[in-house]
Amino acid sequence: MTSLELLLRDGDPAGGPTEPEGLTPAQAAAMRRQILNAAGRPDVVRTPWHQPCAVAAVVALTIVLGVVTGRRFSPAEAESIAPVVSDPAEGRRQFQFSTPGGTRIIWVFDPEFQVKETVP
Repeated sequence: MTSLELLLRDGDPAGGPTEPEGLTPAQAAAMRRQILNAAGRPDVVRTPWHQPCAVAAVVALTIVLGVVTGRRFSPAEAESIAPVVSDPAEGRRQFQFSTPGGTRIIWVFDPEFQVKETVP
C-alpha cells in the first residue's frame, strides 16, 4: 500500500483499525437476499389510465391559457382604445387613450411651447 492510502485509511472514522475488514459471509448473504427481495417487488401499482389523464390535463390547461390570453389581448379591445383628439381650432391638442389595465394617458400639445435654453 502507498503512504497516501495508509493515511486515508487511518483517518477514516468508519473504517479505522479497530473495525474488521469486510462483512462475514453470513452478513453478505443476508444483505444480498434483502436486495434481491426488494428488487423483485413492484414499487408502484401502475394503472393504464394515468398517462391519458395526464395528457388530457395538459391539453385542458393549454386551452384555458389560450382562451385567457386571447381575451386579455383581443383585437376588439384594441379597437375600443380609440384616441380622443380635441378640436385643433382651440390651439391646444390633446391625445388621450387608456391602456387595457385601465391607466389613462393624456398628452397635451401646446403650439406656443418653445425650448428657450438647452441642457449642457
